[in-house]
Amino acid sequence: MTGHTRPAQPEYRPPTEATVKQLYATAFRCGKPECPRPLYRMNNETGETILNSRIAHIHARRQGGPRWDQQMPEADNRSAGNLLPLCLEHAAEVDETPAHYPADLLREWKREQLREYDTIQRAWPITDDQAAEAVERSFGPQQEATATAAAAAVAHVARCASRLVETSRQQRRSAADAAAAWQAMRARWAQRLGPFFAPDTGDRLTPDEAQVEPPRRDTEECESALRSTLRAAKEATEPVATDLVAELGAVRVVSRALGPWCDQVEHEVRALVGAAAKWDRSDSGDSAWSQAVARLETAVQALGAAWHEEEACSQPPQPTVRQSEATACPPAA
Repeated sequence: MTGHTRPAQPEYRPPTEATVKQLYATAFRCGKPECPRPLYRMNNETGETILNSRIAHIHARRQGGPRWDQQMPEADNRSAGNLLPLCLEHAAEVDETPAHYPADLLREWKREQLREYDTIQRAWPITDDQAAEAVERSFGPQQEATATAAAAAVAHVARCASRLVETSRQQRRSAADAAAAWQAMRARWAQRLGPFFAPDTGDRLTPDEAQVEPPRRDTEECESALRSTLRAAKEATEPVATDLVAELGAVRVVSRALGPWCDQVEHEVRALVGAAAKWDRSDSGDSAWSQAVARLETAVQALGAAWHEEEACSQPPQPTVRQSEATACPPAA
């Protein structure tokens, strides 16, 4: 004889405000180990504390949701043991990619969060109004959907930016090899023809100072090889950049306030694609491309910080006006 299975409800009620107050009274920072973000943050200008977290369910309260357990009674589903305060990013992440965050892992995070509280005795005792705000922002349908969409979009931008940088870096190695071959060929010709001296002073000159160049045939061969690698870099980075710009459009849709930061990231994306298609022969350190990478990474970090409201500034940094670099090999067509 089989046991009776309780019919599953399609959706449970959100936790009570009293349960939420209990959660915040026994936790100080995000429940994901190694994440330092506090559950509330301090506004440096006003001194007020601002909710910097959401409450994640270990087992979803809706049928079909992340880690849904149809055998779990509603009372257990709404209890503190099934709830985990996390920063905004990780609260969205554990629900967006539930396969990476199984229930057993989240329960271990929960235990670690409580152990940390027992050790440091730091938490966020909150008022009834703050508990109501946490419930609304964590479980209100519109706020929940908007926060999840915004978190997913910002996370996608960060992933696309990392992919763009890595793609560009891989392609840059080929360009560096081609440029090194060009320089080696010039050095061989200079060694054959040198040394060089200034006619008026007799001072020894470098090949560049003496303006000694190899035969045009050899130069064209090396230049063609470098152009080929730059063209490949452009072809490899442009599709990734297109995906990144599309993700920025999604961020703008779910959060109009992040528009200026998205504009900054898009500006740096286009700058990096342009830098990846150029090579300055006089710049042995390839600083123009390296600076473009650094500016993009900074812009993406600023976008994430603005979404988390971690920065006091109300506007993103303005794009830097760049002087055009003289390149031995112009941009790939």
